[in-house]
Amino acid sequence: MDYKKALYESAQFTHDTVWGNWKRWILLAVWTILFPLLGGYIMDIFRGNPHPQECNDWVRRFIDGLKYLFAGLIYSIPIIIVLILTFFPVFMELIRQVTSKSHTIQFDTFIPYVMPVIGGIIVAIILWIIITLICTIGIIRMARMNRFVEAFNIREIIRTIQKIGWSTYLVALVIIYVISLIIGFGINLVMEAPFIGFIIALFLWPLLTIFESRYFTLLYEESGE
Repeated sequence: MDYKKALYESAQFTHDTVWGNWKRWILLAVWTILFPLLGGYIMDIFRGNPHPQECNDWVRRFIDGLKYLFAGLIYSIPIIIVLILTFFPVFMELIRQVTSKSHTIQFDTFIPYVMPVIGGIIVAIILWIIITLICTIGIIRMARMNRFVEAFNIREIIRTIQKIGWSTYLVALVIIYVISLIIGFGINLVMEAPFIGFIIALFLWPLLTIFESRYFTLLYEESGE
């Protein structure tokens, strides 16, 4: 995969989506708040159309966005379970102390929980990495085949990644997540600006989302599917 070319094409696609089309850009900003609609727009990008789509057919996009959200939620369940099991004992100990007669918190009583919490967080991070590898391709398959269950067709997902090449796939994901982390940090800084910061960020977030989505689409197409 030509990573530089993929990044350039993703940036160009993002530019073409909004530049000179303020109505579409404003709608995408609104859809950032109404996320199922933005999720539906992302699903259309995943389907591989090389040209930006209009912000129309709200009902279909809303339904597609719900599928996108539900698939992501289902994939998140193992991580959520691990985190609940990790922090539940700490939470119960905190409740016990707060509701005790003294109403004081004894921080030394939390020391035995430190290592289990660290272990639980590490397990959650490992799960997140594994799930991200599978989920990224799974949701694109769901969009292209228009079948919700394809998001969880693990055998075919693994086969697609093998066609891309595991090393290519991993490097591509590292590149996009590093770039997204930097840009996302910048957008969060913009949000700190009083009054207008949130409005500006509202117009910037969909650009990052579209950029990522087009990049993931180009990565998927490296499989030849």
